[in-house]
Amino acid sequence: MVRGTVLGAYSLFTYALSFQSVLASSSADSWSLGGGFVLHRNEDLLEITDSGNNIWKTVPRKPFISASAGNDSVTGRDGAFNITQVDLDTCQDQDIKTIKEIAWDGTISGKAAQISGLLSNCGNATAPYQLTFWVPASLSDRVAFYLNISASTNAARPLKKLYFSFASSASEDFYGLGGQGSFASLKNNSFPILTREQGVGKGDEPITSLLNANGAITGGSKFTSYTAVSSYISTDGNLFHLTDESTGYANFDFTKPDEVTIRYDSLSVGGAFTQKIDLLQAIEALTAYTGRMPALPKWVDEGAILGIQGGQDKVNKIIEQGLSKDVKAPIAGVWLQDWCGTHSQVGNYVNISRLWWNWENDEVLYPDWPKFVDSLRDNHKIRTLSYMNVFLANVSTKSTGYRRNLYEEADAAHYFVQNTTTKSTATISSGPGLIAGVIDLTNPDLRKWFKDVLLKQVWNAKISGFMSDFGEYTPLSGDVAEYKMVSDAFFSHNAYPARWAEFQRSIVEELGLQGEALLFHRSASTGSNRNMNLFWVGDQNVDWGVNDGIKSVVTLMVHMGMSGYSQQHSDVGGYTTVLTNANFNITRSPELLGRWGELAAVSSVVFRSHEGNIPSVNAQFYSNITTYSYYAYNARMFVSLGKYRRHILEKESEPKGWPVLRPPVIYHPQDLRARNISYQSFYLGRDLYVAPVLDPQTFEVDVYLPGTGTFMHVWTGVTYKGGQDVKVPAPYGKPAVFVVNGAKTAELQPFLDFVKKENNTALSIE
Repeated sequence: MVRGTVLGAYSLFTYALSFQSVLASSSADSWSLGGGFVLHRNEDLLEITDSGNNIWKTVPRKPFISASAGNDSVTGRDGAFNITQVDLDTCQDQDIKTIKEIAWDGTISGKAAQISGLLSNCGNATAPYQLTFWVPASLSDRVAFYLNISASTNAARPLKKLYFSFASSASEDFYGLGGQGSFASLKNNSFPILTREQGVGKGDEPITSLLNANGAITGGSKFTSYTAVSSYISTDGNLFHLTDESTGYANFDFTKPDEVTIRYDSLSVGGAFTQKIDLLQAIEALTAYTGRMPALPKWVDEGAILGIQGGQDKVNKIIEQGLSKDVKAPIAGVWLQDWCGTHSQVGNYVNISRLWWNWENDEVLYPDWPKFVDSLRDNHKIRTLSYMNVFLANVSTKSTGYRRNLYEEADAAHYFVQNTTTKSTATISSGPGLIAGVIDLTNPDLRKWFKDVLLKQVWNAKISGFMSDFGEYTPLSGDVAEYKMVSDAFFSHNAYPARWAEFQRSIVEELGLQGEALLFHRSASTGSNRNMNLFWVGDQNVDWGVNDGIKSVVTLMVHMGMSGYSQQHSDVGGYTTVLTNANFNITRSPELLGRWGELAAVSSVVFRSHEGNIPSVNAQFYSNITTYSYYAYNARMFVSLGKYRRHILEKESEPKGWPVLRPPVIYHPQDLRARNISYQSFYLGRDLYVAPVLDPQTFEVDVYLPGTGTFMHVWTGVTYKGGQDVKVPAPYGKPAVFVVNGAKTAELQPFLDFVKKENNTALSIE
């Protein structure tokens, strides 16, 4: 019997040594799981080996399973949520009664090893548990598990949550868990797995404190994320992931030096783990389960996607200026999010333009929408992207008129997520004058109806894709209901992004547009990547911040890449503009716009800009000839890397799931400095190493070159040896880029030609 004392919300334990007697109650034994995997019962721990190498073990003389009662407390709505974890009657004792071989479907041997025992001192209750291990026939390089805890003997206060713990090494660093934007390694922190609005600031000050004042939560924190991805990899080559079906609220705790604990908001959970020789193989193993991102259309390599609002005449004018000899911008597409019309919301100092979520073209801004889309393609070979999301807004007050009020149609048919208290649609608000419902993707009638809407009112215009926005807004209250409810609100909430991606991808495939369509998402669940060909890292502040500004873009891409999202990009220039009454504003400068464009050119698979949420106070790429020239230059740099990126996509990302942007730790896992690099530098594929300029008025970059190879600075031609810090010039337009180990490939040559041609180009922000 293991004795312990509970300390705090995360059930930290201190134990006597009596666990040893439990494991030693019979002679040491082992159970073959098949394929070289073996479960061992040793004197004071359990372990699983792969051909003799340890890949999983419990912490000696400590329990590895527990449970607790109580309901977590949730506050917030409209996508912004705060969770307080509540643990009552946490089980303090665990014993193991039997370990036996049982028949189990879907394994390489037809069998599994099952551990059975009892959790006790759960207040005054006890609860049986079973932990089953097997090797899946479909993925025989890993061990799968299923943990189930039965109802306790205290029906008045039932157990609600489980804990699954296992050993790690003090020197092990962790990466992944989706969109984590504030940390290099995840070690020493605890991460909630919940898709939600990430907030504005996320720890950058003073904006976070301003928006979180007086009980508000719109500022977010370092731990709020658009994604709910339950997988990580480590510097030891360890991979751990939960199953697609395990979408309950989870918390991954890496705060102990020798232990990982997963807290899961249910009494059953499934997952798998394995160990690979390096991090790239671990990512490959992860994506063998989650799936890999579908191929990116080749047209995106040809230039920038201009984010513009304002109607047909404005779009034509900006395109003509960009194609002029004075600017020479390579333009692959335009992204016109206001195709569905806009309305004005009152804001601090200026009104904010918001979209009407009623998926039909606005007849004032885009009166000839299908013809306009055709004309851009026919006259300039420019594709058009539009905008979509999971909501339908009530447009009964839309001043420019509408042909259909999709909200009223869906509301009457009960196609929205429902509120059982009001017995009506569970509405969300996105500011004054905008009330909307979240479509219920578990309802087959909704899916049929909404697909018809998309086919007749969205794809009919021969667009090439859209921003596939949101996915984080389903309510977390106890009175939420869907057509087919999965367990509870938490399960449905975290499952929604994957359903949204699957639904949209199914339409693309039905239309046969796999080689043309570009759909970019910001929300994600485990497995969403198999149904999206582009991830967008969401809304960032238009500033230089670490947690929610330009720097966070790189960190987010690092951890999403480690989570199986190989193809990513950001809004060039950022999005979130803030005007406050507290003498503090966040607006975009020409310098930030230019440096962000540099970052996108050398980090991302798509080069797409955004005007921001208050365009009138932000520098725009089309503001003047100076900003447009800088933008066009960055777009040309992006194009020059097209063959190199495409080679990575076709040879590594599509078949293996490897990310295009790679943190230094991927190639140097034993380098302690490389492990703690978040945004400062990264590899683009294997052959380029990049240190972008992410601070204002900075014209030199200090960069650490990892490893023992060589790094040739492309702008000066100077070659440096790895394992040292160097300082290189970085004027506007010249981010620090190095060719690694003298790589000479046909795919790199266009970029080197660009460097040679543009090396004397002088850019300005004035």
